[in-house]
Amino acid sequence: MTTDEQPADGQATSKSQRKREHHALQDLAAELAALPESRLRHLGLDAELGQEIRTARTMKASGARNRQLRHLAQQLAQHDPQSLRIRLAALAAPDRERVAREQRAAALRERVLEQGSTALDLPLGAADSARLAELRNTALASTDTTRAQHARREIYRLILVLLQRQ
Repeated sequence: MTTDEQPADGQATSKSQRKREHHALQDLAAELAALPESRLRHLGLDAELGQEIRTARTMKASGARNRQLRHLAQQLAQHDPQSLRIRLAALAAPDRERVAREQRAAALRERVLEQGSTALDLPLGAADSARLAELRNTALASTDTTRAQHARREIYRLILVLLQRQ
C-alpha cells in the first residue's frame, strides 16, 4: 500500500501501523524459512513462494538472509498472509496438544510418586492400578538408581497411555 492509498474504511493507515504489519510479515517469513521441508509441503504454497523460502534457507550470511527474508515478506504480502498463519497454526496444533499431554503425564507421575495411584484422576483398570503400585514401590524403595529411573519412566509411559485413551 502506498502513502496515497487508503483502506476501505476511508482512513489512512499510519506509518507505524504499516511498519508493524511489515515486521509481522518478516516474522512470518522467518518462521516459514525455519520450517522443515516436510511441514512446508503440507502448507500448500505455490511454487514461486516455496522457492523463495528455500532460497532464504540456503543463505548463511546474515545480511543476505535478512534481505531475502524482507523480500519474502513482500512476496507474502501479495498472497493471503492471514490464511497462511491459520494453516501454520493448524499444523502446529497437534504438537502443542502432544506437548501438553506429555507435561500433564510428567506432573501426574510426580503426584503418583508422592501420593500413590489414588492421586490420579483417571479411570484405572485393576491391572493398571496394580502395575502402577508396583512401579511406585520400585521407584521409591530401590537403592539402585538405574532401576528407580526405569520405574519412573515406566510410570510416565503408563500414564501417557492412560491419557491417550481419554
